Amino acid sequence: MQARDIMTTNVVSISPDVSVRHAVAMMLQNHVSGLPVVDDHGRVCGMVTEGDLLLRREVRFAPRHARAPELISEIDLERYIGSNGWCVADIMSQDVIVARPDSEVSDIAESLQVHRIKRLPIVEDERLVGIVSRRDILRVIAEAPTTVLPREDDAIRLAVRTRLRSDLGLTPQKVQVSVRNGQVTVDGQVESELKRRAIKVLVEGLGGIAGYKDCLLVSPVHSQD
Repeated sequence: MQARDIMTTNVVSISPDVSVRHAVAMMLQNHVSGLPVVDDHGRVCGMVTEGDLLLRREVRFAPRHARAPELISEIDLERYIGSNGWCVADIMSQDVIVARPDSEVSDIAESLQVHRIKRLPIVEDERLVGIVSRRDILRVIAEAPTTVLPREDDAIRLAVRTRLRSDLGLTPQKVQVSVRNGQVTVDGQVESELKRRAIKVLVEGLGGIAGYKDCLLVSPVHSQD
């Protein structure tokens, strides 16, 4: 699945030259927590988000104490501009991570997680064509089809064994699977409670089984000096 399959194409964007108050009004009116900032050529030049507005002077009830000039750092100056600047260009984040319409959704989801951001502009030929947000990723999860196993016990057993090997690297010699009337029983020995939980998640995530019985033993592997 690619970005073009899930992205919002009717994107609300803003110019870097408009006022901060106008940006806030647009965010509230459109029920979004961030806006791509687009220049006169349709190119993304920044992002303005709720996070960029948290330290604004409008919400500070008392002025900060003046500091000696020699103690004012570059970071202090950037914060001052961000909290007092009049236009969007003063407060927006300029280092914007973007993706293309053919970018894989899995890669976009990883970027959102790694960089701790909520949305990713989608650009083509340097112009904004869409946006993918965390909510779009959630819709993918909600609409994903469930893997339904065949009803025959032997077929279920084969499917579970195949997934154990492909997903968790567990061979039939390590973990044994039996199925009776659709109920899956897993026997064997694993090195940790975490691996035991992973097996449980794998089996219970397969649609079509009648139940799951865990007969695994947890036996931690101790290193030898």
